[in-house]
Amino acid sequence: MKRLSVLIVALAVIAFVGLTLAGCGSKPAPVEEAPKGAIVVETKVYPPKNIEHKKSALGGEVPNWVFEDQMDLEASDKYKDYYVFKFDERGESLDGVKAWTRSFVAATEVARMVSTRVMNKFAGAQVGDKNMVETYMEEVAKVLSEAQYAGARKVDDFWVYQQHYKDDGKPDKKLYMYLFLYTVPREQIDAAIARALDEQSGKVKPKTEEEKVARDRVKELFSDGM
Repeated sequence: MKRLSVLIVALAVIAFVGLTLAGCGSKPAPVEEAPKGAIVVETKVYPPKNIEHKKSALGGEVPNWVFEDQMDLEASDKYKDYYVFKFDERGESLDGVKAWTRSFVAATEVARMVSTRVMNKFAGAQVGDKNMVETYMEEVAKVLSEAQYAGARKVDDFWVYQQHYKDDGKPDKKLYMYLFLYTVPREQIDAAIARALDEQSGKVKPKTEEEKVARDRVKELFSDGM
């Protein structure tokens, strides 16, 4: 009986050592701990909850354009001949946000967005030494921000009634989000950009051949639009 007990203990020790050695090659990566004394704060986000929308009473769905990016809409067959602009307004009263849109000047807001998009495209492009044409492009952007686009048309709108929450998760305000979609024919905006580039080239001549080349590259950049 004594021998049996010794044998069982010996087998247990061997098994334990074997498992320990087998596990040495597959230890999980150590978890990185926060520095001693550091305060770890977990941030929880409480997104708004949709209560109602424009078509919910009739069982309708939210239109795709509400979710899609402007660039993606422009790439679709439906809007291939247009530039697309999305706007939104928020308020506690649906009548209030709709009333705001009556004072909304679409042409002015579209012009501002055109100017911004042109400068963003310029900033991300390879046109040589940007310092040579930075002032030139700033003047172009200014002209575009003051342009008027008679072809701007509101093609759709949509509203969503949402419950918003505070940082601690408690209910906050209930707000209406009113979204509206505008389009402008591509040819109208492309022509305005080309005019602005030409006008600025005529007002201030390039001082060097390098600056002229840089301006030509900018014109080539916008030859296919913004």
